[in-house]
Amino acid sequence: MFFCIDDNRVMEKINQFTNHFSGFWHSLPVLGQSLLAVVATIIFFYLARFVVLQRLERIAARTDNDFDDRLIHFLKQFLWLVALFAGLIWVLKINGIQVGPVLAGAGIFGIAIGLAAKETLADILAGIFLIADRPIRIGDRIIIDKIGKHWGGWGDVVEIGLRRTVIRNTDGVLVNYPNAVLAGSTIKNFSMDPQPVRARIRFQTEFSANPALVKEKTIEAIERVEGIINGTTTVVIRSIWDDEQGHLLSGVLYEARYRLEDVKTRTVLRSTVLEALIEVFQENDIAMAALPIRQVSSA
Repeated sequence: MFFCIDDNRVMEKINQFTNHFSGFWHSLPVLGQSLLAVVATIIFFYLARFVVLQRLERIAARTDNDFDDRLIHFLKQFLWLVALFAGLIWVLKINGIQVGPVLAGAGIFGIAIGLAAKETLADILAGIFLIADRPIRIGDRIIIDKIGKHWGGWGDVVEIGLRRTVIRNTDGVLVNYPNAVLAGSTIKNFSMDPQPVRARIRFQTEFSANPALVKEKTIEAIERVEGIINGTTTVVIRSIWDDEQGHLLSGVLYEARYRLEDVKTRTVLRSTVLEALIEVFQENDIAMAALPIRQVSSA
Protein backbone atom coordinates (compact mmCIF):
# COMPACT_ATOMS: atom_id res chain seq x y z
CA MET A 1 0.00 0.00 0.00
CA PHE A 2 2.80 2.39 0.88
CA PHE A 3 4.45 1.60 -2.43
CA CYS A 4 1.22 2.50 -4.24
CA ILE A 5 1.03 5.82 -2.38
CA ASP A 6 4.66 6.60 -3.26
CA ASP A 7 4.05 5.67 -6.89
CA ASN A 8 0.99 7.90 -7.02
CA ARG A 9 2.95 10.81 -5.57
CA VAL A 10 5.69 10.31 -8.11
CA MET A 11 3.17 10.29 -10.94
CA GLU A 12 1.56 13.44 -9.56
CA LYS A 13 4.93 15.19 -9.46
CA ILE A 14 5.65 14.11 -13.02
CA ASN A 15 2.25 15.33 -14.21
CA GLN A 16 2.73 18.66 -12.43
CA PHE A 17 6.14 19.14 -13.99
CA THR A 18 4.78 18.21 -17.42
CA ASN A 19 1.91 20.67 -17.11
CA HIS A 20 4.19 23.49 -15.94
CA PHE A 21 6.68 22.83 -18.74
CA SER A 22 3.89 22.61 -21.32
CA GLY A 23 2.52 25.95 -20.17
CA PHE A 24 5.98 27.50 -20.23
CA TRP A 25 6.67 26.05 -23.69
CA HIS A 26 3.46 27.39 -25.24
CA SER A 27 4.01 30.81 -23.67
CA LEU A 28 7.27 31.20 -25.59
CA PRO A 29 7.37 32.82 -29.03
CA VAL A 30 8.40 30.71 -32.01
CA LEU A 31 11.93 32.11 -31.91
CA GLY A 32 12.24 31.22 -28.21
CA GLN A 33 10.99 27.67 -28.85
CA SER A 34 13.48 27.28 -31.71
CA LEU A 35 16.39 28.47 -29.56
CA LEU A 36 15.33 26.18 -26.71
CA ALA A 37 15.12 23.24 -29.14
CA VAL A 38 18.66 23.95 -30.37
CA VAL A 39 19.99 24.18 -26.80
CA ALA A 40 18.18 20.95 -25.81
CA THR A 41 19.64 19.15 -28.84
CA ILE A 42 23.17 20.28 -27.95
CA ILE A 43 22.70 19.18 -24.32
CA PHE A 44 21.38 15.80 -25.49
CA PHE A 45 24.40 15.37 -27.79
CA TYR A 46 26.95 16.13 -25.07
CA LEU A 47 25.20 13.96 -22.48
CA ALA A 48 25.00 11.03 -24.89
CA ARG A 49 28.54 11.50 -26.22
CA PHE A 50 30.50 12.26 -23.06
CA VAL A 51 28.44 10.55 -20.35
CA VAL A 52 26.45 7.60 -21.72
CA LEU A 53 28.82 6.44 -24.48
CA GLN A 54 31.94 6.88 -22.35
CA ARG A 55 30.47 4.71 -19.61
CA LEU A 56 29.40 2.12 -22.16
CA GLU A 57 32.90 2.26 -23.65
CA ARG A 58 34.46 1.46 -20.27
CA ILE A 59 32.05 -1.45 -19.81
CA ALA A 60 32.77 -2.75 -23.33
CA ALA A 61 36.52 -2.61 -22.70
CA ARG A 62 36.11 -5.22 -19.95
CA THR A 63 34.38 -7.75 -22.23
CA ASP A 64 36.12 -10.35 -24.39
CA ASN A 65 33.85 -9.81 -27.40
CA ASP A 66 34.82 -6.84 -29.59
CA PHE A 67 31.36 -6.44 -31.18
CA ASP A 68 30.30 -3.99 -28.47
CA ASP A 69 33.52 -1.99 -29.01
CA ARG A 70 32.75 -1.72 -32.73
CA LEU A 71 29.14 -0.72 -32.02
CA ILE A 72 30.13 2.06 -29.61
CA HIS A 73 32.79 3.36 -32.00
CA PHE A 74 30.14 3.39 -34.75
CA LEU A 75 27.69 5.32 -32.52
CA LYS A 76 30.37 7.87 -31.61
CA GLN A 77 31.02 8.58 -35.27
CA PHE A 78 27.33 8.98 -36.20
CA LEU A 79 25.86 10.58 -33.09
CA TRP A 80 26.46 14.13 -34.29
CA LEU A 81 24.63 13.38 -37.56
CA VAL A 82 21.64 12.00 -35.66
CA ALA A 83 21.59 15.01 -33.32
CA LEU A 84 21.88 17.46 -36.22
CA PHE A 85 19.08 15.79 -38.19
CA ALA A 86 16.77 15.50 -35.16
CA GLY A 87 17.37 19.12 -34.13
CA LEU A 88 16.70 20.36 -37.66
CA ILE A 89 13.41 18.44 -37.91
CA TRP A 90 12.36 19.76 -34.49
CA VAL A 91 13.03 23.40 -35.44
CA LEU A 92 11.20 22.98 -38.76
CA LYS A 93 8.11 21.61 -37.00
CA ILE A 94 8.17 24.47 -34.48
CA ASN A 95 8.16 26.98 -37.34
CA GLY A 96 5.21 25.25 -39.02
CA ILE A 97 7.19 23.98 -41.98
CA GLN A 98 5.98 20.68 -43.41
CA VAL A 99 8.73 18.11 -42.96
CA GLY A 100 7.62 15.77 -45.76
CA PRO A 101 8.21 18.11 -48.72
CA VAL A 102 11.49 19.24 -47.16
CA LEU A 103 12.67 15.63 -46.89
CA ALA A 104 11.61 14.96 -50.49
CA GLY A 105 13.50 18.02 -51.68
CA ALA A 106 16.46 17.03 -49.56
CA GLY A 107 16.40 13.62 -51.21
CA ILE A 108 16.57 15.11 -54.70
CA PHE A 109 19.25 17.54 -53.56
CA GLY A 110 21.12 14.65 -51.97
CA ILE A 111 21.11 12.71 -55.25
CA ALA A 112 22.55 15.71 -57.07
CA ILE A 113 25.20 16.20 -54.41
CA GLY A 114 25.97 12.48 -54.46
CA LEU A 115 26.64 12.54 -58.20
CA ALA A 116 28.89 15.55 -57.79
CA ALA A 117 30.73 14.20 -54.75
CA LYS A 118 30.79 10.45 -55.35
CA GLU A 119 34.39 10.18 -54.12
CA THR A 120 33.39 11.71 -50.78
CA LEU A 121 30.42 9.34 -50.51
CA ALA A 122 32.68 6.42 -51.39
CA ASP A 123 35.01 7.45 -48.56
CA ILE A 124 32.09 7.70 -46.12
CA LEU A 125 30.67 4.30 -47.10
CA ALA A 126 34.13 2.76 -46.85
CA GLY A 127 34.48 4.39 -43.42
CA ILE A 128 31.23 2.75 -42.32
CA PHE A 129 32.53 -0.65 -43.41
CA LEU A 130 35.88 -0.05 -41.68
CA ILE A 131 34.09 0.86 -38.45
CA ALA A 132 31.67 -2.08 -38.71
CA ASP A 133 34.07 -4.80 -39.90
CA ARG A 134 36.98 -3.40 -37.87
CA PRO A 135 39.95 -4.83 -39.80
CA ILE A 136 42.01 -2.19 -38.00
CA ARG A 137 41.76 -0.59 -34.57
CA ILE A 138 43.24 2.55 -33.08
CA GLY A 139 46.78 1.76 -31.94
CA ASP A 140 47.28 -1.20 -34.31
CA ARG A 141 50.61 -1.55 -36.13
CA ILE A 142 49.81 -2.19 -39.79
CA ILE A 143 51.49 -2.24 -43.18
CA ILE A 144 49.55 -1.07 -46.22
CA ASP A 145 50.07 -0.21 -49.87
CA LYS A 146 51.88 3.02 -50.58
CA ILE A 147 50.17 6.20 -51.76
CA GLY A 148 52.43 7.72 -54.40
CA LYS A 149 56.16 7.11 -54.11
CA HIS A 150 56.84 8.06 -50.52
CA TRP A 151 54.08 7.45 -47.99
CA GLY A 152 52.68 4.14 -46.86
CA GLY A 153 54.25 1.00 -45.51
CA TRP A 154 54.55 0.57 -41.76
CA GLY A 155 52.48 2.74 -39.44
CA ASP A 156 50.24 2.97 -36.37
CA VAL A 157 46.51 3.73 -36.62
CA VAL A 158 45.80 7.05 -34.89
CA GLU A 159 42.19 7.78 -35.87
CA ILE A 160 39.41 6.14 -37.90
CA GLY A 161 36.98 8.75 -39.23
CA LEU A 162 34.04 8.71 -41.60
CA ARG A 163 36.06 10.05 -44.55
CA ARG A 164 39.69 9.50 -43.67
CA THR A 165 41.86 7.30 -41.48
CA VAL A 166 44.96 8.84 -39.92
CA ILE A 167 48.10 6.68 -39.74
CA ARG A 168 51.42 7.72 -38.19
CA ASN A 169 54.23 6.12 -40.18
CA THR A 170 57.53 5.03 -38.69
CA ASP A 171 59.07 8.42 -39.55
CA GLY A 172 56.48 10.11 -37.33
CA VAL A 173 54.56 11.60 -40.27
CA LEU A 174 50.75 11.63 -40.06
CA VAL A 175 49.29 10.25 -43.30
CA ASN A 176 45.58 10.84 -44.05
CA TYR A 177 44.30 7.89 -46.05
CA PRO A 178 40.97 8.30 -47.89
CA ASN A 179 38.83 5.45 -46.59
CA ALA A 180 37.96 4.29 -50.11
CA VAL A 181 41.67 3.89 -50.90
CA LEU A 182 42.30 2.17 -47.58
CA ALA A 183 39.38 -0.23 -48.06
CA GLY A 184 40.76 -1.18 -51.48
CA SER A 185 44.28 -1.76 -50.15
CA THR A 186 45.84 -4.92 -48.80
CA ILE A 187 46.17 -4.36 -45.05
CA LYS A 188 48.50 -6.48 -42.95
CA ASN A 189 47.61 -6.07 -39.27
CA PHE A 190 50.37 -7.11 -36.89
CA SER A 191 48.43 -6.26 -33.72
CA MET A 192 45.16 -8.14 -34.28
CA ASP A 193 46.60 -11.60 -33.50
CA PRO A 194 48.05 -12.01 -29.98
CA GLN A 195 50.63 -14.50 -31.29
CA PRO A 196 54.12 -12.89 -31.40
CA VAL A 197 55.27 -11.79 -34.84
CA ARG A 198 58.29 -13.50 -36.37
CA ALA A 199 61.11 -11.51 -37.96
CA ARG A 200 64.06 -12.75 -39.98
CA ILE A 201 67.48 -11.69 -41.20
CA ARG A 202 69.85 -13.18 -43.77
CA PHE A 203 73.62 -13.21 -43.86
CA GLN A 204 76.48 -15.04 -45.57
CA THR A 205 79.62 -16.62 -44.18
CA GLU A 206 82.57 -18.08 -46.00
CA PHE A 207 82.43 -21.76 -46.94
CA SER A 208 85.24 -22.47 -44.48
CA ALA A 209 83.07 -21.50 -41.48
CA ASN A 210 81.69 -24.41 -39.42
CA PRO A 211 77.88 -24.42 -39.91
CA ALA A 212 77.23 -25.83 -36.42
CA LEU A 213 79.35 -23.08 -34.84
CA VAL A 214 77.64 -20.41 -36.95
CA LYS A 215 74.19 -21.57 -35.86
CA GLU A 216 75.18 -21.86 -32.20
CA LYS A 217 76.76 -18.40 -31.97
CA THR A 218 73.95 -16.80 -33.98
CA ILE A 219 71.29 -18.12 -31.61
CA GLU A 220 73.31 -17.03 -28.57
CA ALA A 221 73.78 -13.52 -29.97
CA ILE A 222 70.14 -13.03 -30.97
CA GLU A 223 68.62 -14.31 -27.73
CA ARG A 224 70.77 -11.94 -25.69
CA VAL A 225 68.98 -9.01 -27.34
CA GLU A 226 66.29 -7.52 -25.11
CA GLY A 227 62.86 -7.61 -26.76
CA ILE A 228 63.31 -11.00 -28.45
CA ILE A 229 61.46 -13.96 -26.96
CA ASN A 230 63.91 -16.59 -25.72
CA GLY A 231 63.61 -20.04 -27.25
CA THR A 232 62.10 -18.79 -30.51
CA THR A 233 65.31 -18.34 -32.52
CA THR A 234 66.10 -20.79 -35.30
CA VAL A 235 68.84 -20.69 -37.93
CA VAL A 236 68.73 -22.51 -41.27
CA ILE A 237 70.94 -22.63 -44.35
CA ARG A 238 68.98 -21.01 -47.16
CA SER A 239 71.24 -21.77 -50.09
CA ILE A 240 74.75 -22.02 -51.47
CA TRP A 241 73.67 -21.60 -55.10
CA ASP A 242 72.53 -18.52 -57.02
CA ASP A 243 69.54 -19.80 -58.99
CA GLU A 244 69.22 -16.62 -61.06
CA GLN A 245 72.85 -16.40 -62.16
CA GLY A 246 73.48 -20.14 -62.21
CA HIS A 247 76.63 -20.32 -60.07
CA LEU A 248 77.81 -20.77 -56.50
CA LEU A 249 77.20 -17.96 -54.06
CA SER A 250 80.18 -16.18 -52.55
CA GLY A 251 79.41 -17.97 -49.28
CA VAL A 252 76.82 -19.95 -47.34
CA LEU A 253 73.52 -18.06 -47.10
CA TYR A 254 71.88 -18.38 -43.66
CA GLU A 255 68.51 -17.18 -42.41
CA ALA A 256 67.85 -16.50 -38.72
CA ARG A 257 64.25 -16.34 -37.49
CA TYR A 258 63.06 -15.01 -34.14
CA ARG A 259 59.87 -13.73 -32.52
CA LEU A 260 59.36 -10.25 -31.08
CA GLU A 261 57.73 -9.19 -27.83
CA ASP A 262 56.51 -6.01 -29.54
CA VAL A 263 56.23 -5.71 -33.32
CA LYS A 264 56.72 -1.94 -33.07
CA THR A 265 60.39 -2.55 -32.15
CA ARG A 266 61.02 -4.63 -35.28
CA THR A 267 63.29 -2.16 -37.10
CA VAL A 268 65.30 -1.17 -34.02
CA LEU A 269 65.81 -4.80 -32.98
CA ARG A 270 66.90 -5.74 -36.49
CA SER A 271 69.76 -3.25 -36.23
CA THR A 272 70.65 -4.50 -32.73
CA VAL A 273 70.65 -8.11 -33.92
CA LEU A 274 72.95 -7.32 -36.85
CA GLU A 275 75.38 -5.52 -34.54
CA ALA A 276 75.37 -8.49 -32.15
CA LEU A 277 76.07 -10.90 -35.03
CA ILE A 278 79.02 -8.85 -36.30
CA GLU A 279 80.52 -8.77 -32.80
CA VAL A 280 80.07 -12.49 -32.11
CA PHE A 281 81.47 -13.44 -35.53
CA GLN A 282 84.54 -11.29 -34.92
CA GLU A 283 85.06 -12.82 -31.47
CA ASN A 284 84.88 -16.38 -32.87
CA ASP A 285 86.80 -15.77 -36.11
CA ILE A 286 83.78 -16.52 -38.28
CA ALA A 287 84.48 -14.82 -41.60
CA MET A 288 81.63 -13.12 -43.42
CA ALA A 289 81.44 -13.78 -47.15
CA ALA A 290 82.74 -11.04 -49.43
CA LEU A 291 81.54 -10.25 -52.91
CA PRO A 292 83.78 -11.75 -55.59
CA ILE A 293 86.17 -9.27 -57.18
CA ARG A 294 86.36 -9.29 -60.94
CA GLN A 295 89.41 -7.97 -62.69
CA VAL A 296 88.73 -6.32 -66.00
CA SER A 297 91.72 -6.04 -68.30
CA SER A 298 91.76 -3.44 -71.01
CA ALA A 299 93.04 -4.63 -74.37
